[in-house]
Amino acid sequence: MITIARHNINIYKTKLNSKTMAIKKGDFVEVEYTARLKSTNKVFDTTEEKIAKENDFPEGNTTYGPMIIAAGEGHLMKGVDEFIIDKEPGTYKIDLEAEKAFGKKNAKLLRLISRGEFHKHKIDPIPGLEVELDGNRGIVRTVNGGRVIVDFNHPLASQDVTYDMNIKRIITDDKEKVSGLLKVYKIPFQNVEMKDNSVEITFGMEVPAEIKKPIADEIVRLTKIKDIVFK
Repeated sequence: MITIARHNINIYKTKLNSKTMAIKKGDFVEVEYTARLKSTNKVFDTTEEKIAKENDFPEGNTTYGPMIIAAGEGHLMKGVDEFIIDKEPGTYKIDLEAEKAFGKKNAKLLRLISRGEFHKHKIDPIPGLEVELDGNRGIVRTVNGGRVIVDFNHPLASQDVTYDMNIKRIITDDKEKVSGLLKVYKIPFQNVEMKDNSVEITFGMEVPAEIKKPIADEIVRLTKIKDIVFK
């Protein structure tokens, strides 16, 4: 089914507190960042609302502000996630080659699809149209007669990128860790309360068991909290 969808690292450190312990894999840290394409300096991602508005980011449900993530756990782009390990809080500029960012373009991800398949779903394919096929997002590149080429590479594949990264602090508070995880996984919640070695999470809405279990598993794995109560 088709639907319209909307190794190398160069490091430049500008600030360092040498008295702070280095970050280990699994440590929770609070970060802010702005990411740009190295070729054009265009901003494609940021945690700062002002920068997002200045660069005409589309308005939506995005919440801006510092993020709390677990280092080395895939909560950030691969190259940035790897970079954080063994660093200390401070500000950094990180240059990532494409392999450590969105990868190189792969010719196997260009697919030829009949125009008739689009028409079945009342979609008129035109170059630049974003579509979704079997859960994969792609962009229509060419339309030639009855044949349509859709590119399922990431739109920023083969692009070198630059991150201005501020690692603000290492998080030790369990409540902050749990709240940070819920935000990273985009799980809406009303409140998080700690009671000894247990955590009580209030959703304010009915959440299916198949979603609760993986959330609980991640909290246990990353925070060592043993008892999780959902309300």
